[in-house]
Amino acid sequence: MASKTALMTALFDQFTTFLTELAQMYPNDPDFSMFLTTIRLMRNTNPTLVVTNIYEATHPYEEQIMSKDEKFFVEKNYQDHTQEVDLDVMNKLKLYVNAMSESSKESVWKYCQNITRLAKACRS
Repeated sequence: MASKTALMTALFDQFTTFLTELAQMYPNDPDFSMFLTTIRLMRNTNPTLVVTNIYEATHPYEEQIMSKDEKFFVEKNYQDHTQEVDLDVMNKLKLYVNAMSESSKESVWKYCQNITRLAKACRS
């Protein structure tokens, strides 16, 4: 098993890459750039808080995330999980998911699945 440090590095790398791609896909939406700035700052100041928030926001829905349950994704209100770190990426994505190509949706699911797995591994 990888060390906690390696797992946290992988989690932050995945999340940063995901947000970078979203910011490039939607350059007129300032929120993705703000989320990216927030994750970069939190990585240096309190990375454990981010891992905890991601884990707590994804763990109850791991089955839906892993099965790519798009209905759940679109209907769920993720603001219940906005805590100390405001990374409301999922609610923001809901605005765009219907207009995404199938390959973009698949990419989003892969990132969400990887981030969920890594957050779980960091907490184990």
